[in-house]
Amino acid sequence: MATLPKRLKRIENHPSAIDSQIPRHVQKLEDAKTQLEQDADSQEAWDLVANAFQFFADAAKEENARTPIGDSKAVALIVSLEALNKQRLAHVDIQAMRAFANICVDHEANRKKILEENAFTTIIEILRHTTHADAIKTACGALLNTTMACEPAQNKAIELDAIEQLLKVLQSENIDDNEISMTIASRVIANLSELDAGAQSVVKFNGIKTIVQLLQKTAEDVEAYMDLMDALTDILRAVTSKESAQTVIQKEGLLPPLLDILEHAGTSDEGKSEEEKKEDDKKFGETKAALVEVVVSVTLADANMVPIFNDKGVMDKFLAWLNLADREDLQACAALCLGNVARSDQHCVKLVHEYHAVEPLIHVVRKATDLKASHAATGVLRNLALPEINREIMGDAGVIQACFPLLKKDNALPLQANVVGILKRLCTGNSHNTIRVISGREPFETLSSTPHTESENETPLSTLVDVIGRTDDFPLKSEGTRTLCNLIKVIWGSESMKEFDTVSVTALQQTLNKPEVVLQIAAMTRNPKYIVLQNEGVIALTLLVTSPAREKNAVLDALVSIAVDEHPDPENTISEEPLDQAKQLTLLESLLSLIKNKDGKCPDEVRMNVCVLLRNALDSGAREGEDSAYLAFLRESGIKDTLTEVKSKADISPLIRTSVQEVLSRLE
Repeated sequence: MATLPKRLKRIENHPSAIDSQIPRHVQKLEDAKTQLEQDADSQEAWDLVANAFQFFADAAKEENARTPIGDSKAVALIVSLEALNKQRLAHVDIQAMRAFANICVDHEANRKKILEENAFTTIIEILRHTTHADAIKTACGALLNTTMACEPAQNKAIELDAIEQLLKVLQSENIDDNEISMTIASRVIANLSELDAGAQSVVKFNGIKTIVQLLQKTAEDVEAYMDLMDALTDILRAVTSKESAQTVIQKEGLLPPLLDILEHAGTSDEGKSEEEKKEDDKKFGETKAALVEVVVSVTLADANMVPIFNDKGVMDKFLAWLNLADREDLQACAALCLGNVARSDQHCVKLVHEYHAVEPLIHVVRKATDLKASHAATGVLRNLALPEINREIMGDAGVIQACFPLLKKDNALPLQANVVGILKRLCTGNSHNTIRVISGREPFETLSSTPHTESENETPLSTLVDVIGRTDDFPLKSEGTRTLCNLIKVIWGSESMKEFDTVSVTALQQTLNKPEVVLQIAAMTRNPKYIVLQNEGVIALTLLVTSPAREKNAVLDALVSIAVDEHPDPENTISEEPLDQAKQLTLLESLLSLIKNKDGKCPDEVRMNVCVLLRNALDSGAREGEDSAYLAFLRESGIKDTLTEVKSKADISPLIRTSVQEVLSRLE
């Protein structure tokens, strides 16, 4: 008589023949069930059951056999017969699990059938009670296939504590004999951990420690256990998206082992073809990237910030990684982690003054070819620039000179945003850094001692202005323009500027009072969507209009312009809803609309600031030596009529009335 596999092979191309076999094997199971309910120790009956289970398992290898098997009573009978298998007969369990696994391959309806027939209780009972290696392996495989892409099935498995049983599989001392079972079990846990309940279950059953310990063993021979290592890492990546898991890793001292694995685990090229090398490098590269994600997630937890920051061993490793030019993955990981723990002023100050983190971060910025590393390093520097006490040290260390060239990388918007943030923060209230940005020189140089040729040389300021002008990203454009405003405030209003000679200060002011700078500030001031930004622009223009210019006064030019520059267009550059107004206003029209305040949303403080700007503009236009055309235009532009109308309103405040009158008096 032909064996079962041979018979199946003969009929594999004839689905109707397989279909015809199903009722007969179902009947065999029903007969065996009747016999076993009377005598559960009948070896003959159990052999018959195992033979029928094997038929369903082998038949289900063929896609067209899965639906008829699922539609039959086979699943229900397997469940009920396995409930009678108190002895945990391995040959029976193995074939039952094979049947469950195979009928669920790419078959959603059969997964639902498995769930409806309570088959998960059967699978997990086998995992809980059997010691047979092959039975464990096939049960893990059944659990993998029956829960694949089926959330109700996954929830049921989690509810029945499947993860607890799977973790026991991972606790085996002998990896070589159980590697396949461990890998499959890890894949199931990783899938289940994508659900909140699954991740919580891993934490509940102390699974993180089990996984990290096994990961350490696999890291000793990456090539031998690459699939297992990858699956274990997927579990950690899924679980550590939850803060409860992040804190467990820190509390149980599991972060240092993960760092050691990242730093030292690797593959060998010995005896491999080029194709094999590329394949292994790609696969292990993905695993390392996942481990980096895990480590960074651990440092993200609020509860971990202080303990990790106070762990000198961990912090020293992060700082050492920043200097590993040949390991940009570690540089990026270290920078991201430092950024996560540098979320308080106290930590930022210590990183600069005690850990001396600025120099290695600059090293990454200057040397990294990977944008991830550059982005991570500039992200930390942006944090470190927030405390005022850090700004002088960072400027002296060369942060500005190292970072500003990255503004040219238009393919890396987040990187540009970080650099703009660094420049803005370093210059806030700091004259030395402001001079570095404007002139590209060190503040101890006498700015008036040599000819100013910054138009011929690239400076942080010129690079910043260029990126503001060409970007279509509104946040980057607005933050860049606010940085220009900060530079102006420092040069005109900072007490620390008094240490520099008048000629030098005048040269800096002239560098800022140029069309390319003024037009960007004017564009921000014209945008009625953000009153705070408009006010910043008004203040900056007020300071600029009073300053000496090398050629024409760029602010006066902008005020008398009757054409709206095409760039930026608020409707194109603002990422939210478009503006209500159909017509863009000129700078002067925008300023007058703020004073009129038709919608009642403009604070009196802003309206007063606009009046001061107009008053200073008129004074500059009337100054001896200025082009009288400015003053003539402003007097004929309708300012007088608008302000007279505002002044005549009964509900106008005394302060606004006085401010308006000061402007009117200059229009006589």
